[in-house]
Amino acid sequence: MRKEQKGESCRIYGYFDINRVPGNFHIGTHGASVPSYLSFYDEPAPPQQNMWHTINSLAFVDVATGLVLNKTQPLDGFESPKAFTFQYYLTISPATKRIGSDGYAMDGYQFRSASFVTNELIGPAVFFRMDMDPIRVTYYTEEVRFSKFIVSICAVVGGCIAIVSMLSQIFETAAATIQDKD
Repeated sequence: MRKEQKGESCRIYGYFDINRVPGNFHIGTHGASVPSYLSFYDEPAPPQQNMWHTINSLAFVDVATGLVLNKTQPLDGFESPKAFTFQYYLTISPATKRIGSDGYAMDGYQFRSASFVTNELIGPAVFFRMDMDPIRVTYYTEEVRFSKFIVSICAVVGGCIAIVSMLSQIFETAAATIQDKD
C-alpha cells in the first residue's frame, strides 16, 4: 500500500481535547505500531521525505463556550520550509476579554509560538510541544471621560509651572549668593 501512495500528501482537519497540562502532539509518517526511527530507513529515501506543511488554522477553544477568543491566531496561514522534522513550541495562556460597559466577559485561550527545523532521527514528523501558562490574562477597555482629560491637562500644566518657579528660585538664590561673595 505504501508504494501506491508514493508522492501523495494529505489534508488533516479536525479537533481533539487536550488536558490543561504541558504535553505534545505530533503528526508523523510512521504508524502506531512502527517506531519513528524505522521510517527513516524506509522508502522513499530520506532526502526526498519532508514534512512540508501549511497551517491554515490552529486554535485552542474553551469547550464550554466553543468560542475562539481571537479571530486570527499566530500560526494561521503559516507555510513551513521543506524539512525532515519540524517542531513548534506553543505557550498557551488562559485569557478573558471584557466587552462593553456591562462587564460581559468572554473566556478563551491565546497562544504564542516558536518553531524550528531539525533533522534529528525522530521523524519525519511535525511536533507541537505545549506549555500551559498558569496566569490568566484579562483584557478590558475603560472609557475615559472628557472632564478627566481636562483635569489631566491642567495637572500637567500646573506641574510644569511649579517646576519652572522652583528652578527660577534656585537660580536666583545661587546668583544672589555668588554676588554676595564678590
